[in-house]
Amino acid sequence: MEKLTTPFGDIDVLIDEKPIPYSVQKGSDNDVLWPNIRHRYQIVIQFIPDGREHRLSCVFSPNCAYKRAPESGESLECQGFYGAQRIKMSIGVECEAGYLDGERVSDKYDYDADYLDNGMSYCILPDTKTERYAFGIAWIDDVGWDDQDDNNRDIQTWFAADPTFRL
Repeated sequence: MEKLTTPFGDIDVLIDEKPIPYSVQKGSDNDVLWPNIRHRYQIVIQFIPDGREHRLSCVFSPNCAYKRAPESGESLECQGFYGAQRIKMSIGVECEAGYLDGERVSDKYDYDADYLDNGMSYCILPDTKTERYAFGIAWIDDVGWDDQDDNNRDIQTWFAADPTFRL
């Protein structure tokens, strides 16, 4: 099984902690919203819900030290990872995560999302009907943890990892 290799490690896609094969689509590396992105990818998984809870995760096997920070937005749950070599990678999912007093915050999605130490996951719920799940992955160099938003370079991975943007 071929894997996407990133500066932070190889990407694995897991269903309930078990690796599954996946295909990667390469996106445009240059756009007005992300002119300095080194690479941009999307992984789309088809999963037919069976009325039980499942976790569909996109994670990397760390090969370096890093810090992480949530980067959520409207219809986007995203997490940035900052490596010691001044490389930033973001992994994004289409969702509005969270519950408020046991009720979903948004009724736009029938699933939830979770921020993992080394990636992102979709939380498939017993009443989920959605069958298509996309992960966006993008990285950039010359961005460090301490200089976030310097010349807007930091935010470029946030835009590029949004799986709702066309490749």
